[in-house]
Amino acid sequence: MSRYLVPFSVLEQTIQAGQCADSPEVLYHYLNLTEEYAERLNITDATVLHQRVFNVLLDTVCDTNVAPHWRQTCLDKVYLPLSHLKRLIVTYQDARNYFKMEHNLRVLSHYFISSFE
Repeated sequence: MSRYLVPFSVLEQTIQAGQCADSPEVLYHYLNLTEEYAERLNITDATVLHQRVFNVLLDTVCDTNVAPHWRQTCLDKVYLPLSHLKRLIVTYQDARNYFKMEHNLRVLSHYFISSFE
């Protein structure tokens, strides 16, 4: 895949709309770019970035208008930003937010996984 300079938000929109459903490299590029950005940010901003990526992926998983194989690919990768968030837990509130996101993932993925079949 050639490396074009694509704004982060355009990547997010492409992923959420399932426009690259046959090109998982776009998702992998997005996740790698997220990690590169997060390394340059302070803990608070990195947390916000990983939460944003988590929400993009979870929203895509829950969107029944998107191709099932793309939703499954996003579901397979939604744990990456979550694992990064776990390492950034500092306060009790951070932990609460993390566990709430983890719970939402379990509940929503369970509900929407049945629509894959």
